[in-house]
Amino acid sequence: MTAPDVAVVGGGIVGCALAALLAEGGAAVRLYEREAIAAAASGRNSGVLQHPLDEALVPVYEASLELYRTLDHGFALPAEPAGVLLLSEDGAGLEAGRAEVAARFPELAPEWLEGAALAAAEPGLGPGLFGCRQATGRPVPPAAAAHAWARRAQEAGAQLRVGTGVDALERAGGDRVTGVVAGGHAEPAGDVVVAAGPWTPALVAPDGSWRPIAPSWGVNVEVRLAEPPRHVLEQAGVEAIARPEGGVDSIFSIVTAGGVSAVGSTFLPGEPDAPAHAPRLLERGARYLPALGRVEGFAARACPRPQSRDGRPLLGRVAAGLHVASGHGPWGISLGPGSAQLVADALLGRRSGAIPPELAAARFTA
Repeated sequence: MTAPDVAVVGGGIVGCALAALLAEGGAAVRLYEREAIAAAASGRNSGVLQHPLDEALVPVYEASLELYRTLDHGFALPAEPAGVLLLSEDGAGLEAGRAEVAARFPELAPEWLEGAALAAAEPGLGPGLFGCRQATGRPVPPAAAAHAWARRAQEAGAQLRVGTGVDALERAGGDRVTGVVAGGHAEPAGDVVVAAGPWTPALVAPDGSWRPIAPSWGVNVEVRLAEPPRHVLEQAGVEAIARPEGGVDSIFSIVTAGGVSAVGSTFLPGEPDAPAHAPRLLERGARYLPALGRVEGFAARACPRPQSRDGRPLLGRVAAGLHVASGHGPWGISLGPGSAQLVADALLGRRSGAIPPELAAARFTA
């Protein structure tokens, strides 16, 4: 085989978007995926494009939205956000959070809701709650984006090796990465980008010397409700537990796309028994949305999200010929295409300093 300019490892949202953008920029690209497109978090997490509430990540999120608007290939971006409705029994605490968001991110126009106004906005809620609506949150079927990017990559000329896993990286003198080992064979490449989610560190440093990304396991419970929520619903504080210092392993959220509502959210260090975990999520969710206490059937799935030490993705060069695009935690759908654009620009030499220092993978190389 002719060696590609870039080998991409991982067929999730980031890897597929990167393959497409590199190929459209003129690079010869080969993508390797061990199982299937969107086999992990990109297809098993809840699907919602949502503001990340982090100043360093807002430009990446905005770039992702612009890329989604041109994606096509079977992907339909909701024209307007459904709205994220934060819920709490603690009115004073929620109002303090609303004021902080209003000061830091005025584009979210956080709106206070209680009593009749809250019931009118979301009729199915339980009693005694306060709400804050943020102008963000576009629900999408979770795997749809990755599959659309994969089709776009193929259309641009990228080669997708689905069903072929990468066992190791091929290295030359001085630890320069010169390709991958796939199916027991060395396959050279000009550069290698590892976008393999929580499995990224094991490829980058098999000796365990580089571990800034770890799996954070999520359980999603899929249900069909007669009257699903109009908004993306989240228990106040859900954004905090996605951070390494969160200290809480489960909190209520629900996202509805295509008539299916996905109930979460969990952030667990080890792989859970999803069907066994599901009743606890539904019971907790029924406090906020009583209909969840009356569902007669559900489907449950688990997935490992790639959580970085500081809650921000790792993008770009880590060694000669070796780059990463991973560590997005629960923000893969929201930040994946924008992250891929930064890495593609850097590899194609289109923009000097394309990757900001606070997102550069090199911040964890020491």
